[in-house]
Amino acid sequence: MAGRKQVSLMDLRPPSKRKIGTGIHRVLVSAENNAYMAWQCQLIHYSCLSRLGQIPLIVVHGSQEFALSPGFGQIISAGGLVRRAPSYRVTASGHEYPPRNTPGTLLYAAGMNYSADDCFILCDPDMLFVRQPEFGRRLSADEFRRGLDFKHRDVRHAARKFGVALDTLDNSKLHCGVPHVIPVRDAARLATMWLEAIDAFKLGLWEHSMYGFVMAVAKLGMDFDLTQLSVLNAHSRDPLPSYAAMIHYCCGDRIWTKRRYWKTESAPRVWDAKPFAHDGTVASEIISQIRAAKSFYSSSHIW
Repeated sequence: MAGRKQVSLMDLRPPSKRKIGTGIHRVLVSAENNAYMAWQCQLIHYSCLSRLGQIPLIVVHGSQEFALSPGFGQIISAGGLVRRAPSYRVTASGHEYPPRNTPGTLLYAAGMNYSADDCFILCDPDMLFVRQPEFGRRLSADEFRRGLDFKHRDVRHAARKFGVALDTLDNSKLHCGVPHVIPVRDAARLATMWLEAIDAFKLGLWEHSMYGFVMAVAKLGMDFDLTQLSVLNAHSRDPLPSYAAMIHYCCGDRIWTKRRYWKTESAPRVWDAKPFAHDGTVASEIISQIRAAKSFYSSSHIW
C-alpha cells in the first residue's frame, strides 16, 4: 500500500496528483497524550489510509516532558504523521477542559505550511472512515443533535457574555459537531475565536466546545453548511446507513463501547475484539476495522 511509506514529520508537500488551482482535503485529528486516545488514533490512522489513501495529521497535546504514549510511536513507525503541541485544555478562568484542545489543534495546524487553497477535515480521534466522503470546500459541520440544547440558560449566558445575539442560536442547523471542513485560509481566526467562545462558559461541560464553535462562527459573521457524513454507534445492532461515510463511536452500548478501554492497562485489549455476528451493522464495521488495523500494525513489524 502506497500510504504505508515512511513520511517525515516535516513532509507537508501536497501529493503529486494535485491539480493546479485546486486544494486538498487534509484529515486533522486532535488528541491528548494517553493510551486511550493513542489506540483511537492508531485506528483512525489505519482507517484513513485504507479508505482514503491519505496519511492524517495527528496533533497530540500535552507537555513534552512526558514521552509519547507507545501507540503514537507505533503510528510513526508505520509511516504516520504525529506532531506534538502545547495543551489548550485550561480555560481563561483556570478550569480544566480537555475539549478545548480541539480548536487548539486547528490553531496549531493553521501555523504550518499548508496551502491556503487546502481544507482541514477536523476530527475527534474516536472516528473512522467507511468510505471516501464527499467533502465540500466551504466551512461545514456534521449534524449532531445528541445532548445539545441551545436554549439552556448557561448557553444563553455565555452567548450574551461573548457578544452573540441570542436569536442567532434559535436555528436547528446549529446542532452540529465533527467532522468539520475548515478552509485553511479561515483556520487561524476561527480557532482563536472558538477558544474565546469556550472561555465564555463558567465551567467546561463536554458540549461547550460544540456550542463554542457556532458562537465563534456567528461572531465572525461566517456561514457554514450542515452535512450528514457520519453516524453514531448508539446501538450496536443498528444497520449502517447508506449515507454514512464515517462512524463517530462516541456512544456505545453493552455490546461494544470505547470506554471499556479507557485505562492504560485496559487499552491494549481493544485489539482483541472478536468478530461481530451481525454483518452490515455499525458495530460490525467498527470491529472489523479494529481487527484489520491490528493486522496492519502487526505486518509492519511494529508489534
